[in-house]
Amino acid sequence: MTSVEQFFQAWNRQDIVVAVNQFAPDCIYEDGTYYSPLKGKRAIQRELLLRCDATAEPVLYIVDDLAIPPAKDKVGVKYHMERNGVILPNSRHCAFYTINTLTGLSESCFDVVEPAQKTGEANLAVLNAASKIIGKGGKGDDSSILPDETSTGETVDGNWWSTLLNGSYTPSNKGSSSLSLAEQYFDAWSKRDMDTAVNLFTEDCCYEDTVFPKPFSGKQNLKEHLLLCSDAFPPTFKFIVDDVADGGDTIAAKWHVENDGKEMPFTRGVSIYKTKGNLIQEGFDEIESAVFKLGAFDLFLTSMKTKLKEEPVRWIPIISWVAYTYIVFLSNGILPGANALQLEQRTWEEVRDLSLNFFLVSPILNLPFSPTVHPILEGVFNLLLSWAALFAGFFSDERDDKPNLLPIVPTVVGMQFLTSAFLLPYLATRATEKKNVQVFKEDLSTPARIVDSPFALGPLLGFVGTGSIAWGALARQADFGGWSERVTSFWQLMSIDRVGSSFLVDLAIFALFQGWLVDDDMRRRGICVDKGEEAILRNVAKFVPFFGMAFYMIRRPTVPPRNEK
Repeated sequence: MTSVEQFFQAWNRQDIVVAVNQFAPDCIYEDGTYYSPLKGKRAIQRELLLRCDATAEPVLYIVDDLAIPPAKDKVGVKYHMERNGVILPNSRHCAFYTINTLTGLSESCFDVVEPAQKTGEANLAVLNAASKIIGKGGKGDDSSILPDETSTGETVDGNWWSTLLNGSYTPSNKGSSSLSLAEQYFDAWSKRDMDTAVNLFTEDCCYEDTVFPKPFSGKQNLKEHLLLCSDAFPPTFKFIVDDVADGGDTIAAKWHVENDGKEMPFTRGVSIYKTKGNLIQEGFDEIESAVFKLGAFDLFLTSMKTKLKEEPVRWIPIISWVAYTYIVFLSNGILPGANALQLEQRTWEEVRDLSLNFFLVSPILNLPFSPTVHPILEGVFNLLLSWAALFAGFFSDERDDKPNLLPIVPTVVGMQFLTSAFLLPYLATRATEKKNVQVFKEDLSTPARIVDSPFALGPLLGFVGTGSIAWGALARQADFGGWSERVTSFWQLMSIDRVGSSFLVDLAIFALFQGWLVDDDMRRRGICVDKGEEAILRNVAKFVPFFGMAFYMIRRPTVPPRNEK
């Protein structure tokens, strides 16, 4: 059994570890609905786990055909997806794998799926119109009239496209024993020798190009289809076969389209052919998604649909994020000051000044570039940033075996700039921890191991937050007076200040949502939350704003190493 077959079996069992181990460490997995390939086993594992987490009911991947040459160095696969025994619409795939014959592991994969919209006929109409415009063929163009002779008087026997493409007539490779049937077919197609192409098929053949709404049955229907395509395609278009897996009765071909010798974007595909004798009986074409590759977007929507159905409480951060974005960045009249679209100079100057006084280092050291800012506003700003940084204590919420749609490290970094605008989407989209989870230090990323120490975040950020409050109450008395005066001037500032008022909104959101990650974090540390273990610590962490979270980071048990299981 090849690694490809073992991969599909493991994937259907949702045994992701075994599935991923069928790939070489430096493998490349290309999904035709994504813009970028997955590089390495870790990236493949993350993708498979996200796909498993996206569906409430398991999806099975049913292999329909395999093309395995004797050397077993390549494998072509045609498969479809089922749920509860029902074939999912538009779920048929073709994939081409290359295999390391020494290890038996897959080194690369290119996977394409049939499109939901069958736009083949519309595409041909566009190509035909384009061919007319550029004067390189197409119906109604003089260049589409078949010439009988070349300029030297040679008869070209209907294979005039080769003359246009190559500058001289090149005979077809018809009957070449060195080429597989798939290669012969593409060779004839590129030369527009449709008689040779069609004669490679049985009389009762069935050819399905999945960009068209229905298959083409019989040689005559296939020939009419190929001629229609050849009329529409500019003569400079060629199909180039990149690789072939010839398994005898099943052949897989990986290919792309070139124009004037240059590869065209979004034209790679995989075809699977079933043979009978020395002819093709069935053909099945898949081509990668063009221009708009919606694989990641579809995965996100499917995952969110499942999560919202299973946990409707996720609507709370979603609705909160929509309201927050509108009120803080776009609205006029709800919060004081100009909205973000107006790019008010005063706003940017205030942001600059607060940033220069980050964590109060500059004013405490009396650095010459430190601007004078209202001390309560400085205190609010730095309390907010230290609170946002405390969420780094939940880095273990993302691991190789528990990926999230939005990674947590960039989320926490983004919170230092746009606070709740990053926090709320993360809370809505993250994967929920399994209740019986066992996590060990070896499972954590390097940043997660660092912040797992009780001395890493809680004491430092608790000190910064406490100092920020003290600074707001006591600092800059010469400029802003005592408590009563500074409070009065602060509220006067808030009546016109969009930035400062948005900080107060952020503090309220942090207080409401700081406990959302606590229960799962306690489960990772072996605390049985559902049985009421460590109830006091849990309630302090969830319901005491800022200080409860800082205290939790100090008091919680660390994640144990595996040898202490």
